[in-house]
Amino acid sequence: MDSVVNMAMEQLMAGDNLSILSSKVGADEQSTKSALEMGLPLLLGAMSSKASSNDGANAILSGLADSAKGNSMQDMAKYFGSSSSSFGPGMLNSILGSSMIPIQQSIAKKTGLPQEVVGQLLTMALPLVLGYLTKGSSEKEMKPDDLSKLLDEQSKMALTSSPDAEAMMKDILSAQDSGSGFMGMIKKLFKS
Repeated sequence: MDSVVNMAMEQLMAGDNLSILSSKVGADEQSTKSALEMGLPLLLGAMSSKASSNDGANAILSGLADSAKGNSMQDMAKYFGSSSSSFGPGMLNSILGSSMIPIQQSIAKKTGLPQEVVGQLLTMALPLVLGYLTKGSSEKEMKPDDLSKLLDEQSKMALTSSPDAEAMMKDILSAQDSGSGFMGMIKKLFKS
């Protein structure tokens, strides 16, 4: 399977999408692009960690089903222009959990964007990431184990191909010494 991050970034960079997204959050295009390049691999890493439990995998599968209904990939300008999303910050908080604030802080520090803007960008990009995961698995009904394997592959691919995201995770890891959850999963990823 192709990299979900690469496919999502290509979509986000196509046409006026980046300009529309930047305007929506009140940021310049370069900072928006940088934040997304760092944030999307971290989203996949967080989703991979969450999918390691049955409850977490089922919650993400539910999000995938909602994403398939909404199909935000078809008309990005319309999606970014709308004031409502079926996902919102709740889904992002659910995926990132206690790692959300350090991730937002790290991306904000690197890009110069306010933390709130980084959160908005990740919230708006989440349905796109889910959409590409759905697209890659639409032929068959995905089970929790299938999702866990897919997200593990995708997060490894994304984090190892993004030097900024990898460096950011190492900085976050050095500030935290938790061996479980998202941070524990990322530590294992860097050891493998």
